[in-house]
Amino acid sequence: MIKKIIKNFIKNIFEIIFPNHCIICGNMIESEKINYICIDCINKKLDYIHADDYIRCERCGKLLEDKNSTCACKYEEIYFDECKSMLYYKDITVNLIHKMKFGHRYLISQDFGVILSFYYKDYIKKFDAITFVPLGRNRFFERGYNQSELIAKTISKILNVKLIENMIIRKKETYPLSMIKDKELRKKTIKGAFVINKNFKLENSKKINILIIDDVFTTGTTLNEISFEIRKIENINKIGVLTVARVN
Repeated sequence: MIKKIIKNFIKNIFEIIFPNHCIICGNMIESEKINYICIDCINKKLDYIHADDYIRCERCGKLLEDKNSTCACKYEEIYFDECKSMLYYKDITVNLIHKMKFGHRYLISQDFGVILSFYYKDYIKKFDAITFVPLGRNRFFERGYNQSELIAKTISKILNVKLIENMIIRKKETYPLSMIKDKELRKKTIKGAFVINKNFKLENSKKINILIIDDVFTTGTTLNEISFEIRKIENINKIGVLTVARVN
C-alpha cells in the first residue's frame, strides 16, 4: 500500500514537471488514458476509414463499387473471415506509426489501443480472444517491443477480452514486406515465416472466434499467412483482423 502511494506521488510530481504534450498539435494532454495524442486531435485530425461513405468488402476490406458488387477476394485464398482497419495510412497517421515503430515512442501503441477500443468495441467483442502479429527475434531486440502486442494488450485490458500471447511464433526473419511492391514476391517472402507454438493448447474443446491485431494492413499478406497457420488449430472457428491503419 505504501509503495503504491509513493509510486503515485512520484508519478504525479513527474507529470507536473514534465507534462505530456500532444505529438500532433503540441497542446498539453489532460486525459490520463492518453499519452501522445490529445482528444481534440483524435476527434478532428485523424482520417478515419469508418467516417467515409465508401462500401468495403467485409471479408478483405477492399473498396467495392456498390453493395451488390462481388469482391475479387472471392477468387483468392484468404484464410481470415473478416477485416477492419481504423485509419487511412497517410499524412499524420504515417508519422504517428513511424514514430511508434522506429522512434521509440512505444506509448503511441497504447493510444491506438484506446482509440480502437472506443470505435471498434462492438466488433472486438464479437470475438472470444485476441492475439497479435509476432515480431522476429532480431527485430524485437532491435526495437525493444512489439507495437502490435502493446496495442492488443491495451485492448484486452480495456474491454476485458482474453489475450492469447503464445499461439504463433515467428520462426523466420524476413525483409520488411513494406519494401516489396510485387504481391507474389511478398507471398513468397513471408511463406513459412510463422508456425503454431507446439506448446500452445486451448483451454477446452469449445470452438472459438479469434481476432488478430496488427498496426498496418498493406496487402494482407502477413495476416493471411498467420491466419493460414491458425486454421491448423482444430478448435478455431472464425478469424478476424483489426489494424490501426490501411494502405488502400
